[in-house]
Amino acid sequence: MDPTLDELVGAVDLFGGLSREELIGGFEDIGARMGDYVDIRALNLRIDEAIEKYYLVEVVDQGLLVAGPSALPELPEGGEDLPHLILVREREINRKEVEKGVVERISKEIEMAIFEKDRDRMESLLDVCYDLEIWAEIDADGIRKKLEGIIDSIWDIEE
Repeated sequence: MDPTLDELVGAVDLFGGLSREELIGGFEDIGARMGDYVDIRALNLRIDEAIEKYYLVEVVDQGLLVAGPSALPELPEGGEDLPHLILVREREINRKEVEKGVVERISKEIEMAIFEKDRDRMESLLDVCYDLEIWAEIDADGIRKKLEGIIDSIWDIEE
């Protein structure tokens, strides 16, 4: 079983948030029911990728993963059984704190991408800024315009 990034989010979204261990355990249980092997190392790497690409967001103070701005949650095959396999209640997450943390993280990553002149990362973060506005109802226009201007100015000079 090799879930997509959106399937990871679909599982997390069912509960409002899950710990990494709960998420992995849920996929192990689904895999066992389907007779499919779950590579824990690969699943951990996929979770890391989901966090890096803003599909999942870490709520550090609660030890939880929640749906992020880039996600389009979908249940994995067998995912309808997750509420019977992961025995936790739906969690209350302080959305404002999560949103604030994501904005701070994006801002730091943008500064680093600018410093490193990493065009691919800047363009990726630009896409996340668009998603962020819908996900958090935050006006990311200022961040986006700054990033667009820098992308244009750096590569106009080089061309």
